[in-house]
Amino acid sequence: MENEKVQEEKTAEQLEDTRFTISSEDSYIEAAVARFKLEPAIAKSHNTAQRKYNTFCKNRNASLYTTFYNLDVVGGAPDFKNTTFVQEFKACAPFPGRTNLRPVSGMAKKGSIMHGLVRFNYKGNIIEECRKNGKEHGLRVTCTQMGDIWIRLYSNGKRLAQIVLSPGYSIAEMPRPIDDGGLKDLMSHLDLILECFGVVSTNN
Repeated sequence: MENEKVQEEKTAEQLEDTRFTISSEDSYIEAAVARFKLEPAIAKSHNTAQRKYNTFCKNRNASLYTTFYNLDVVGGAPDFKNTTFVQEFKACAPFPGRTNLRPVSGMAKKGSIMHGLVRFNYKGNIIEECRKNGKEHGLRVTCTQMGDIWIRLYSNGKRLAQIVLSPGYSIAEMPRPIDDGGLKDLMSHLDLILECFGVVSTNN
């Protein structure tokens, strides 16, 4: 146990150092994912949401987010060169407005502008998503206290698509999938998200 604790401390130190040696956009996301994996628990989250998120957090990697960034409909990853990982900062999420000011963890510019991969508790649910200059940009995955998984795709704050998975990971009939120009793209990569929850797609 002692050796494991020492190893975790070393890993945390190494991740701190990566903030100053990162050379690619993918590496920024990889560093944030690694930090999240070290501490998957999110304060005040519902037990069901936390269990779902624990599985997701363990299995997802940076390529999940870069895949969705690289979709033409999304428009590419943000410039991360002035971004750092902040363990906790206050930001208005998931909606704008002071009433939505809450603790957020993840990538930020100027210490408090969400920019890159972030996560936070929202009414007991856990949201992990990508942002660009504070706006939703890329993939959002929400683990709810009811066991559903809400998945959305964004570009510069505009919702492109939404799919809700039931607690058994099938696509829910209600609410129905929403297509605002990106549902085909989201559906074509749904297997990548399912794999993060330990579900192997049967599609070829």
